[in-house]
Amino acid sequence: MFDINLPEKYKKLIALGIDKSSNLPDLNDMTDRGQYPMKPWTAAKTCGTIALIKKYSISDEETFVKKFQEESKIPLEILTDQVYEHQLKYFGKYKYNKATIFKYTYCCVVINSLMGNSTESKFETWANNIGLKLKEPHHLLDERFHTDRLELDSFGKVTGFLSIKPQSFSYNYMQYTDVFAGIQAISNVTGIPWKIYYREGETFRLIQFSDLPEEKQAIIKKLAHDYSKEELDEILPILKTL
Repeated sequence: MFDINLPEKYKKLIALGIDKSSNLPDLNDMTDRGQYPMKPWTAAKTCGTIALIKKYSISDEETFVKKFQEESKIPLEILTDQVYEHQLKYFGKYKYNKATIFKYTYCCVVINSLMGNSTESKFETWANNIGLKLKEPHHLLDERFHTDRLELDSFGKVTGFLSIKPQSFSYNYMQYTDVFAGIQAISNVTGIPWKIYYREGETFRLIQFSDLPEEKQAIIKKLAHDYSKEELDEILPILKTL
């Protein structure tokens, strides 16, 4: 069993195995995309999970959980409690028990982060092979505005905000309102376009604003317009350096 600082009941759930099936759509709506979104696992509230993976060269769940528990502002068991209690506000009841909520939280924090890091690594290789010039963004662009890489021209000027997603992103991608809101908001400020690359087998497929039908463009514009002014004010000095 994992040698980590967690209650035994949660260690047992991890030992039994937690996978992507625990990432329930209605809980995603509750925490990240619906009315009263919590956004409980942002870097500001926990820690930057991709940065954590890179810092310690993490490739397995046990090491990730150990380091997360050590460095996160809020550990997994408290995140679980917060998500569990938020059900009352969103559903008007406790729709799911604590074990289901822990597995959902674990999936969002641990499984998704490890998968995201793997997807980004594969994208780096693919992008290099087709001649895309990239650099890593400021951590706030990554943590709060879904920008995983910056695309550069031959002179080193930033020409695109890139968000890198797994293949599952292609299934009803408009549900990821938080992603579109963040990257469109910084695009509005800078005039630099965004691009989403999602994995498709061993390659990546591109989605950009101009590819979308007008009704979806309108939805994204509204999402960006409603984006947190405080977060935009914080990122402005960084955007001015691009």
